[in-house]
Amino acid sequence: MSRRTHLTRTALAALVIAPLALLGFYMWALWDPGDTVSRLPVAIVNADAGADLDGTRLTAGDDVVDALVESGDVNWQVVTLDEATDGVDDGRYYFSVVIPEDFSADIASAASGNGEKARLDVVYNDHNSLVATPVGESVMAQVRSAVSETIGEQTVDQVLLGLGDVGKGLADAAAGAQQLNDGTGEALTGTTELAAGSAELSAGLGEAYAGGLELADGTGQLAAGAAEAAAGSGELSTGLGQLVAGTDELGAGATQISEVIDTVVGPLADAIVAAGLSDDEILGQIQQLRDGARQIAYELSDPNADYRGGLESAAAGAAELNTGLGELSAGAGELDAGAGELASGLGQLDAGGVQLRDGLGQLLDGVGQLDAGSAELASGLADGAQQVPQFTDSERVTTAGVISSPVAVSERNIAPAAGFGPGVIPALMSVLLFLIGILTWFVVRPPRRPHGRVHESIVREGLRRYRVPAAVTVAAAALMAVLSMTVADAEPPSALALFAVLLLVGAAAVATARLFTVVFGAVVGTFVGLGALMIQIFAFGAVYPIEQMPAPLRWLHDLMPLTYARNAIRMSLVGYWGPRFWLAIAVLVVLVAGSVALTIWWRSRHREDDDPTPSPEPGELTDQFPVSVR
Repeated sequence: MSRRTHLTRTALAALVIAPLALLGFYMWALWDPGDTVSRLPVAIVNADAGADLDGTRLTAGDDVVDALVESGDVNWQVVTLDEATDGVDDGRYYFSVVIPEDFSADIASAASGNGEKARLDVVYNDHNSLVATPVGESVMAQVRSAVSETIGEQTVDQVLLGLGDVGKGLADAAAGAQQLNDGTGEALTGTTELAAGSAELSAGLGEAYAGGLELADGTGQLAAGAAEAAAGSGELSTGLGQLVAGTDELGAGATQISEVIDTVVGPLADAIVAAGLSDDEILGQIQQLRDGARQIAYELSDPNADYRGGLESAAAGAAELNTGLGELSAGAGELDAGAGELASGLGQLDAGGVQLRDGLGQLLDGVGQLDAGSAELASGLADGAQQVPQFTDSERVTTAGVISSPVAVSERNIAPAAGFGPGVIPALMSVLLFLIGILTWFVVRPPRRPHGRVHESIVREGLRRYRVPAAVTVAAAALMAVLSMTVADAEPPSALALFAVLLLVGAAAVATARLFTVVFGAVVGTFVGLGALMIQIFAFGAVYPIEQMPAPLRWLHDLMPLTYARNAIRMSLVGYWGPRFWLAIAVLVVLVAGSVALTIWWRSRHREDDDPTPSPEPGELTDQFPVSVR
């Protein structure tokens, strides 16, 4: 089998195997990227100053940050604004989300009729990854949906209409409360008068109770006096009865005496006259004795006599007096008992009057509090009715739109990649330079040393072989710098620094590709270089975020030359000259020096010429696939 046939078959096999290998590698690397989005580091800045809403402090920014961090959609990093800006520039964060200072104030203004949507400021940078921005836009769509679209605009419109009805209802309630306040004012006046009257009634009842007590004492004394009088009248009646009985005895005796005297006086007078002893004075005295005895007997025994009639009248009157005084004593007793009951009743009435007075005093206090409370209720309802928004149709539509979607996302890409923008430069230029470096050694055959210069320094001979690739690299770096600033509209702080970085990346690509062709031969080394480039495209993080890659590729990320090439180009575009930039430059310099040194060392161990054919002139292009050149 000829060498040409062998090379043809090798090329055909490579053309078949390489796409299949690339497809399989691609499917493995990006098998399920959706499950790995949560690994992406994203900066979030809470600059919200908060706002006061109806006496309550509103800090919506804190709530949003807590909700986002808890959701774990991405790897949220809470940082300051400066840290977020630097992190997006140097690639620590794929994008940043800034909650502005007026975030809570905008949310609080939603019900004012002229509200503004709260805003989230998102900054992307396609320098960091070509895929991170679309992923970030998808994440932000979910964030916005979760935060703002919880209710529909139509529902909020009805809520706003309901707020108007509530306002009218509050106005009616305020009017009713005012009427209630007026009524409680009148009730307070009446209760005040009633309390004053109850105090006077209580005082009058107290005086009546005291008078009742005095009356009870007087009726008691009256009952006692009537009892004594009844007893005395009884004794008087008894004495008068005894006097009447004695008078009856005296009347009987006086009658007998009168009869005796009548019997004696007549004969005595006749005897005196007969004896011739008559004397008018003696006869007159005897006549007076007879008349006096008769008068005494008459007075003592005849009811018609003054004494006897008076005595019997007195006895009868004493009896009646005794009966009357008995009845008086009984009545006085009953009066005393009634006066006691009256005094007791007046005492209870006095106690009730005191309770009435105290109760009306408490009622007065309660009505006073009711009046004050109804006044506060009327005032509060009136204030509430004024605070409930009354929207016009246009304000209602505006407010419904704000409340139904209270958060707007303001997106800015400082280096967009779409349409061959500046964001594509780090990824595209680094890959192109490495691809050019690989293909350069595949197309350009290094010149062989002449036979007469066998003993020339191996170092000088090895470096001479880089002349054509070096020229290609310089031209490619210059062309890419021009395309970056013209076609891609990149505005690097220093065009010279950008060109120098591109040149260094091209040198690293040429040096590593040369090492592959020296170690593995031109054809195999080229395919090895292309395979390594394919792996690096997935592992250097400029196309697909490295956090979404499988663990083996994440481990290789910091070992890939393309990682540092992309970092150096990206940072030269934004003017970041920090430690990460100089680390990338140092790695590329070490890569160039190490690859050249290893190439020269490898060739020093294989100085035998594998191809006896005359060597072409320096820089001559081959017209067929080159053979293995060491």
